[in-house]
Amino acid sequence: MTIQELEALFKKMLKDQEEVTKKDEIYLEDIKDFSLKLNLEILDLRAYQIFEKDNYSYKFGEVLDKPDMTITISDPAPARKFLSGEKVFYIPVHQVEYKGMIEFDYVTSFEQITTDEGKKKKEITKAPFAVARFDEDKTYHPFFLGKLPMFRTYREDDSNATVKNYGSYVPINQSLGTYENQVIPYKVFKHFIDKADGIVVEDICGCRLKNECKHHDVSIGCMHIGSETKNIDLEDLEWGMNENVPGRFTTKEEALERVRLAIEDGLIPLLGRINPTGHLMSMCFCCSCCCVNGRSITYGPSTPKMFRRIEGLTVEVDPEVCVGCGDCLEVCVFKGMEMIDDKARVNQKRCLGCGRCETVCPNGAISIEFDDSTRVEGLIDKLETYVDVS
Repeated sequence: MTIQELEALFKKMLKDQEEVTKKDEIYLEDIKDFSLKLNLEILDLRAYQIFEKDNYSYKFGEVLDKPDMTITISDPAPARKFLSGEKVFYIPVHQVEYKGMIEFDYVTSFEQITTDEGKKKKEITKAPFAVARFDEDKTYHPFFLGKLPMFRTYREDDSNATVKNYGSYVPINQSLGTYENQVIPYKVFKHFIDKADGIVVEDICGCRLKNECKHHDVSIGCMHIGSETKNIDLEDLEWGMNENVPGRFTTKEEALERVRLAIEDGLIPLLGRINPTGHLMSMCFCCSCCCVNGRSITYGPSTPKMFRRIEGLTVEVDPEVCVGCGDCLEVCVFKGMEMIDDKARVNQKRCLGCGRCETVCPNGAISIEFDDSTRVEGLIDKLETYVDVS
């Protein structure tokens, strides 16, 4: 592709964003909370964009003197795909902290792994895609890029993904009591583990390993249950890590013991379907400091949510008791808490009901409760409409 053709694509992309920023529901929700002055350097071409609430402007052939961020793309192949509006499957080069620069690679090829039931893809080859530069006194996370429509990997043809997939965090709060003489998450997990045709465990949590977790047990990794476990690549279950995270088959007894240990460690249980066949359920044990789902929600775009709060679960703050210490904001990874007039308040649109805020509140100002004890059975029934683990 000639530089003239790339220039035409560049100008079209800039122009197309005018309409997108007026109608894209995800962008319109996100722009309420941020603004960005962006320089784009694509090969030898330059432009700037300004994203603000109720305003989008751009100029081809010029750059801003003091941008918030400059993004450089030097490879013609991903540059063409990006400017054409095609998906570029990009991933950040991991750092524990991103100071002044974020590098992104893109997947160039996949290895086909043959199994008894068919084939699946595994990423094997990457190449540099883009570099985002910004002042070190500013804080950006790689997921932030997804707030910009032209960088969002979510596309209209993915719009049914959240219909097929479903997940829910299960609160571990003692204040919720027990259900059938079992703590609620143990009851829910036991139901599916007892039915499972195959259980695979990871002896390393990829999120905690990658972020060098200092607060929770790194050895309590995810579990996967159902007949599809026989097609899992046991050599590497955590895609995109710097090192392989292997898995192994285990017994129902060990799986239940893992659930117990996770609850004791204060981890947030998550379970749901993330496999298109409907025969694989993943069970994760997330921490507020490292969880990739929480970071995606905190820093990334407001894409349709796969994760839902359990129906009938309410989380409230008593303003008469709250002293505004902010402990609940620090542990919430979903932007589910906000401070208004020096009082904590639950953002009901974002709260997923994990219950971490209630457990850390030093004054007992936060309550979490079900409106009906049968909601636990309702969650089980809901999950079973999405996935069959037997």
